[in-house]
Amino acid sequence: MVGNKAAAWAVKLCRVQVACAFPVTPQTTITEYISEFVANGELDCEFVNAEGELSTQVIVQAASRVGARAFVCTSGPGQLYMHHPMHGTASSRLPVVMATVHRGNKSMQPDNTDLWSQMWTGWIIWEVEHNQEVLDSIIMAYRVAEDKRVRLPIAVGYDGYVLSYTAEPVEIPDQEEVDEFLPPYEPIPNILPDKFDIMRAGRMFARGRDPQEPWRIHHEASLKSKEVIKEVNEEFGKRFGRKYGNGLVEEYRCEDAEAVIVALNTIASTARAAIDRLREEGKPVGLVKLKCFLPFPDEEFQRIGKNVQAIGVIDRDVCIGLGGMVFTAIRNSLYDLEERPKTLEFHAGLAGKEVRVRDIMRIGEKTLRAARGEKVEPLVEWV
Repeated sequence: MVGNKAAAWAVKLCRVQVACAFPVTPQTTITEYISEFVANGELDCEFVNAEGELSTQVIVQAASRVGARAFVCTSGPGQLYMHHPMHGTASSRLPVVMATVHRGNKSMQPDNTDLWSQMWTGWIIWEVEHNQEVLDSIIMAYRVAEDKRVRLPIAVGYDGYVLSYTAEPVEIPDQEEVDEFLPPYEPIPNILPDKFDIMRAGRMFARGRDPQEPWRIHHEASLKSKEVIKEVNEEFGKRFGRKYGNGLVEEYRCEDAEAVIVALNTIASTARAAIDRLREEGKPVGLVKLKCFLPFPDEEFQRIGKNVQAIGVIDRDVCIGLGGMVFTAIRNSLYDLEERPKTLEFHAGLAGKEVRVRDIMRIGEKTLRAARGEKVEPLVEWV
């Protein structure tokens, strides 16, 4: 099935009660598949067609507050339009799940700049590689988001066109197994009249508190979610036979690597083929697929950084005036290591530009030369 159908199937399996969207290419068919499930009686869900993406985010906020499992989806400019209420969803600790079908800010084609423009909103952000991972990740996202130790919204990003409209084999788990894995959602606090605890709500919004406290609590909850993500990924693997590294990163042929490439989304698929060819040529390069972008897995890259001499980072994004966000986050993670690996930046795939196996092989070869002490230029390269 195509990626958008895999997302809709995940919504069905999770028994989502309120779904809301405004159609935007290349997300549109998610809304069509969900509406078909509802119209055919296969999904007991209130499906709301809103007049714009800002409204869709407000609607799922309200649904989540009163106890409904809620889903929203968007892409590109629609993602930018819902920026304001995304802050409210996260600040209110509402476990909404969103599928973002990547469409870059400067073209109709995919890159990470639509969703990653929202990195200040406080959402957990996952990036996935293939259609099976789309389905599996949305199921796991509800389990993590609704965990009482987390209570934060999660966005699951995947490449538009390359996955959204391309069919791949996808295994659909049994509904009974998903029901056992994903318990019913319970809001905290519940604002329905018969369940609202005014004393508890008063404590939450009491005056005289440090105005920074909500930011600190929110930030700490995001950081602590890394352990929950790893737990849920492990349990999912035992129950369904599939897991994705440790839930934060996935390593491929890294055991004896002198250098590693970091990639994500569908570029990680291409990178696997490149790594295999480099290994056939006797070049010890590995791949680290980044799955969890926020909270950023600092500890994982510190561990990896102690074992390799160079890291080449493929960023399908750019923060204008600063650089690639994965590269920047990895360099920040490595700063306190006594012996830091050389870190190289490669911007690739923006605006849907094709990234070929030979491109990534060249990235791997350059990173390996840096690992072996050769001076390589430039340190930041556009592929």
